[in-house]
Amino acid sequence: MNKIGIALCGVAAAVLNGCFASSQMRMDLPTDSTTYNGITFKLHSIDQGDMGEPVAVAVNPSEGNLADLMVDTLPDLEYRIGPLDQVQVVVWEHPELTSPMGQYQPAGQKVTTEGTLFYPYAGELKVAGLTAQELRKEITKRLSDKILNDPQVDVRVTGYHSRKAFVSGAVNRPGYVRFDENPMTVPDVIAEVGGFNEKADPKLVQLRRGEKVYTIDYLRAFKDNIAIDRILVKPGDQVFVPMRADTERDRKVYVLGEVTKQGVVRMDPSLSLAEALSAAGGLQAVNATAHGIYVIRNTSDKKVDIYQLDAKNAMALAMADRFEMNPRDIVYVDASGLATWNRLLGLILPTLNATTNMTKATTDIIYNIQHIHNTGWK
Repeated sequence: MNKIGIALCGVAAAVLNGCFASSQMRMDLPTDSTTYNGITFKLHSIDQGDMGEPVAVAVNPSEGNLADLMVDTLPDLEYRIGPLDQVQVVVWEHPELTSPMGQYQPAGQKVTTEGTLFYPYAGELKVAGLTAQELRKEITKRLSDKILNDPQVDVRVTGYHSRKAFVSGAVNRPGYVRFDENPMTVPDVIAEVGGFNEKADPKLVQLRRGEKVYTIDYLRAFKDNIAIDRILVKPGDQVFVPMRADTERDRKVYVLGEVTKQGVVRMDPSLSLAEALSAAGGLQAVNATAHGIYVIRNTSDKKVDIYQLDAKNAMALAMADRFEMNPRDIVYVDASGLATWNRLLGLILPTLNATTNMTKATTDIIYNIQHIHNTGWK
């Protein structure tokens, strides 16, 4: 064997001896937990039923409890007149009082921004905050004191403008929804603005009341026994329907490693580990190792949970279907030792084959080494 052959044999031996120590894209895991740069990394076994500790959700002081908005029965409401409402006063058998301007008078008079209303012979009335019945009694009293005996008066609100909620976002007709005598629920408000449009995300409808924000998931309402038709909307509330593209921007999972198609998998509305792997085309049959499926989760600023799945049997796969992904989880499928070795040889062999003085004996040694590893790797 010439000097070049001996040198190449030495290279092959060095590669063989160092194949485990060489730099590889393989997962290096702690046996239980470890700390690195002030961050604790904790290992969990999914196939043994260890789903980790519940993720601590930071309490948002502005996040309201949806149960606070629920009512057992819808209340019977009395509408109270407000500024810019339109009120019609009818005095039976006295058209000169009912319509002093004749046919040119609209159906009612508008309440001023100060909440007052002028009526002939009754004078200026402070009507804001009164019900129609309370205003009727007041006008009847004033007319009785001045010009009529036992006047028959009727008062009704013909235009509702003072009490309203605002609906914005991905609905067909965003804008103000005005209140009348009937109670207004969340479905009523959504219907008033033409319903959700095709870009809406009904999972994260938000209702703002004062300093509190309440999140309503239309899709899970029945599953979670949330009676959204018992959630009352009040004047001054704001309802916002987000766009699906905005809410899904952070609702994604990264699938990397030995899968058919690496990339981003969307959560719509939820996602299991089994579904994430399926969306990535499944594991690569040749290169992936079944016992090296990991979910890496940034649980907090100081903690990272690593969930390992050994998917060599059907029971483990059933656990994968029960494991729910969180937004921005990383799924990583490790490479088998055989795949790592083949890739190392793929880097080395082109260089060896390009050596014009390489002897056939040296080439046979290299390929024999590869054969040993391909057939004898555990």
